[in-house]
Amino acid sequence: MIGKPARYRLQLAYPDGREEIGGFRRYRPGGPQLGHAFTTLEDGHPISWTIDDEELAHDEQGEPYLALTAHRDFDEVEELPDHELEHALAQRDRGLDAALGAVDRAASEGLSIELVALEPGEESDWEEAGRYIDSLVFEEIDDDLFEQCGVDVDNEPRETWLDTVKERLREDLERFRGDVEDDHDEIEEWDFRDGAIFAAVGADEDEANPDSAYGWMIRLVDAGALGAAGLSRVRKAELTVS
Repeated sequence: MIGKPARYRLQLAYPDGREEIGGFRRYRPGGPQLGHAFTTLEDGHPISWTIDDEELAHDEQGEPYLALTAHRDFDEVEELPDHELEHALAQRDRGLDAALGAVDRAASEGLSIELVALEPGEESDWEEAGRYIDSLVFEEIDDDLFEQCGVDVDNEPRETWLDTVKERLREDLERFRGDVEDDHDEIEEWDFRDGAIFAAVGADEDEANPDSAYGWMIRLVDAGALGAAGLSRVRKAELTVS
């Protein structure tokens, strides 16, 4: 018998009938469960939720996961101490302003910027990202990613391409993790909504540069490895809407 990590997916059920479904997350000790209360921000204000339903569900591949549903409990602003509310909103604004400022600076310098976000309350799952890279198959890799990972598609034997990509992605993941867990020499990070936003700036030619943080992030995002670690790509429009 082969065991697999338990997973869950959280759905927010709004009073007006709207639903917001999150991504799959690996279930860890202390993870969300029935009765768990938490807050999110909407239009700059905290709104509170309670998980009040759970059931076993299956994804499109038939793999099981725990489906959790949270409803508004409206036990929010009046229950949150003023100093905590002010601190939470200030942290949100600083993180958002800093990220938007980095986007604007990159554009003014003729550079590109790549941003990824870690959801509130989550931790990066580097081991899962490593397993994801190890499990990649040829058909899952786009033509551009082969070249970004240093494959000479015109001269190197096709049977060597996949190993080359995996080796580069493993190195990218190690360097990305090392930077964000150390001094952030290459990658910027800002707190945002109890989560985090990471950014790297570079030019088009840096997408294939093994020593560029922008290249690390582009390749890891395009391969899906950062998604496996719990980090999702962020667009400028999403920052503006937030």
